[in-house]
Amino acid sequence: MKVTFIAHSGFLVEWDGFYTLFDFWKGELPPLDPAKPLLVFASHSHEDHFDPRVFKLCAQHPDTRFILSHDIRLAARHREKLGVTEEILSRVTSMRIDSLYATEVAGEALTVRTVQSTDVGVAFLLSAEGRLVYHGGDLNWWHWEEEGRLYCTNMAANYRHAVDKIVAAVRDEAADSGCAPVIDAAMVPLDPRLGDAFGMGMAYLTEHVAVRRLFPMHLWEKYDWIDRYRREHPTDADKVVRITADGETFDI
Repeated sequence: MKVTFIAHSGFLVEWDGFYTLFDFWKGELPPLDPAKPLLVFASHSHEDHFDPRVFKLCAQHPDTRFILSHDIRLAARHREKLGVTEEILSRVTSMRIDSLYATEVAGEALTVRTVQSTDVGVAFLLSAEGRLVYHGGDLNWWHWEEEGRLYCTNMAANYRHAVDKIVAAVRDEAADSGCAPVIDAAMVPLDPRLGDAFGMGMAYLTEHVAVRRLFPMHLWEKYDWIDRYRREHPTDADKVVRITADGETFDI
């Protein structure tokens, strides 16, 4: 499996038989094998996670499907504006919170589970080829002290509840597929705007879910904060991938 960091929260994951592209809105895609299907995911409608230009990927890569959070509106009045034809619409699956989507891609069973974000939309947990891949979208422990104590208390409770859902989903997928209850690649926000609280979400997740490789995202190009997290959380240091620039590819 190869994971390419595109930019911000955008990642391309190359499985044995297909590709999954998450939250692509800027940056450059590497060359894609036209024989492999491409599944495009968008966790929510924020402009730094979703750009309707992703629908143009169909022209470059004919075997493309889209799995979108339910808050991305594709009603008739929106489709013309976004350039979504009826043929493209037939390739779209809209996923609500705490839902399960099962399909087949390149002859392999693929399941996608969603968990409610603590901001907008959903996080995704994928199971295929005996592996688990997680993309958090904007699901994070957003500890904004300027929002006040009540906000921070509610955020803590909501994030912990979401992680409980992730734990349950990982166990369910492991039981169903026979794979280990371990996320092979987890893409998780690590946002410097939170100051000293920047690593709370990632640290809490890894305390409760086994993860082989952690890919920090939502860094606003401040990649040095990855090293700060590794210093402050030495038990996670070997898991955390040291992204240093857009377009880097990592083998798992």
